[in-house]
Amino acid sequence: MATLATALPSGCSQVSRPEQAQAGERVGPDQFLHEHLQRQAVVTVSEAYRAMVMLAEGDDRFDSFAAREEYLLAKKIVRPEWKLKRDAAIDRGSVAYMVLQILDLRGGVNMNVYGRLLGVADRRYAVRELAYKGIMVNRPPYRLITGPELVDVLARADTYMAENGRYDEPPTSVVEQVEAADAP
Repeated sequence: MATLATALPSGCSQVSRPEQAQAGERVGPDQFLHEHLQRQAVVTVSEAYRAMVMLAEGDDRFDSFAAREEYLLAKKIVRPEWKLKRDAAIDRGSVAYMVLQILDLRGGVNMNVYGRLLGVADRRYAVRELAYKGIMVNRPPYRLITGPELVDVLARADTYMAENGRYDEPPTSVVEQVEAADAP
């Protein structure tokens, strides 16, 4: 009973991993996505910010958490009201909202009225919108996101961006290059 009494005040939603956040900032972009995140049972805010910059820009040109946060706040990808801490674990809803902003998805009436204007349930409606688009599984937004789940969301968001003409790059497959060259 004494153990339970000492465990309750701390709360499981207050997960903080400073060593994990620092390790995620020291590895290269490919290693970060394919090795580092794949091993994380819980993603930190620092890791999520780095992943969101990579999704939005195609690369991570920033070398610090503060620079990434400033960029994400300026682009309105992150809401300043959230006051997320670098070493804290991040929930699925926050990640969903950031991805929704990067993809520039409008969402439905509830998302726009309650989520964007009032800031009420913004993350819950973001999860629902991404689930509707097939980018994220519809699970509770308050649950912490895992590394493999974040990598999956990033891959699906990247596919969505490619399929909807969000990239200015020329076609990459040989067939598409030949067809583009033969077009009048």
